Amino acid sequence: MSELFADWRRPTFITSLNPGLLGYDRLLADLHPRIELVEIRLDGAWAANGAFMGKKEDFARAEAIMKHARSLAHRPVLATFRTEGGQVPISQDAYENLLKHLGTVSDFVDVESNYPLIGATAETLVQVAANPQIQEDNAKRVSKLVAELHRGGAKVILSRHFWEPSPESVEAVVDLLKLHAALGADVAKAAYTPTTPAELATLQQAGRLAYELVHIPTILIGMGALGKPTRLAGPQAGNWGTFVTVGGPASAPGQLPLAELELRYPSVG
Repeated sequence: MSELFADWRRPTFITSLNPGLLGYDRLLADLHPRIELVEIRLDGAWAANGAFMGKKEDFARAEAIMKHARSLAHRPVLATFRTEGGQVPISQDAYENLLKHLGTVSDFVDVESNYPLIGATAETLVQVAANPQIQEDNAKRVSKLVAELHRGGAKVILSRHFWEPSPESVEAVVDLLKLHAALGADVAKAAYTPTTPAELATLQQAGRLAYELVHIPTILIGMGALGKPTRLAGPQAGNWGTFVTVGGPASAPGQLPLAELELRYPSVG
């Protein structure tokens, strides 16, 4: 299998699996050969518990899930615990400690670059937006975590997910991706929710600029039906990796089946 996020002609194919769903092991063991990276959505494994409490047994279980995934998938695995738009509560400290545990048993780890604000109130978010020192402190905290994951042997996808109508501007998108690169990411990811053709056009223009200006691979996604063109796009449109479904449910709105991407990017091997 070729190096991930390295072919400028097409995106890396990623599929997302939920360990809490029936048939998970079968889907993991019988992955389509064109799937290059498997995202394990660990938040799904704790859905029945109601929350991730950050106890010793929680961390041990998370590590065991990733080790099991590696043994069945026979390809790189991405560990993700989604809080932005996720359904399983977790504290900042528990999230950070969880990712540290996952860094030694995963090939890639998804780090939400806004995680220092997990659980923040609307009032706190307003204060942070007006205080550059807090923003700098949060950025240092994220950068420190990324460096620790690298020392453990994992690569890092730094991500943000915006569920409100977005993006507001090309500059905001490109600046976020540049920030992720500056914080040490191996891949910079941003997912938006375009609700108008103008928002979609803004996202697409930002993707073309990101290809020129952001010097690491980026994943730039438009969630929902209107964002479909971004999921079909390739690296020159700012999308070095795309999430596809193969037998299992979509992990985010608008994900396309692998068969549709294969028509656009046929195998050449």
